[in-house]
Amino acid sequence: MSTAQMNRMVSFELRWYSHGGGPEETILADFGMSSTEFFRELHTNLELDPPAPLRPKLVETMKAVARRRLWAGS
Repeated sequence: MSTAQMNRMVSFELRWYSHGGGPEETILADFGMSSTEFFRELHTNLELDPPAPLRPKLVETMKAVARRRLWAGS
């Protein structure tokens, strides 16, 4: 995944994490992937290489939202 795509995903989730993550329809329209794929990619990238400007607590909160969405989708 490109850095630009990851930055788009993080920016999107920054708008939505406090509401439990973005709507499935919007994720599909904006990123061309299911919400499961989106949250799996997001979580993996936040785990391995979180963007430097994000505070660690915010990264952990966003990862928790991604885990909940992955759990709910399984």
